Amino acid sequence: MTFIRKIKKGDKIYFQEVENKWINGRTVQKHIRYIGKDRENPDRIPLEKVQFGYIATRLMQGDLSPNELFDMIERMGNHVNRENLEKIGLYYDFKKNSFSLTLYRKRSSGKQKDAGNAVKD
Repeated sequence: MTFIRKIKKGDKIYFQEVENKWINGRTVQKHIRYIGKDRENPDRIPLEKVQFGYIATRLMQGDLSPNELFDMIERMGNHVNRENLEKIGLYYDFKKNSFSLTLYRKRSSGKQKDAGNAVKD
């Protein structure tokens, strides 16, 4: 069974999904996935191969609006906080043979171009 682990690095807190297993009489913690800085609104969302291919194809064709993408992610069972979203990334991890969608938010400090918020209609 997996659970969410809170990790504090300096003054920042990060969350990840982990699983404990008994190996040779000791408990070993296995990293499942990185969640992000907000437990309720993950920065990285795992995808199935079919979902990854579908999203990538529709994005490349210019046939997927931000709101359609967010609705699709929510139908997969992941809540997406749309505030301050700037861009997304589709990732394939060769070592783990896994696919994910990463959400990038605008930084609160520094000089960054204002791209506007993606808001649900």
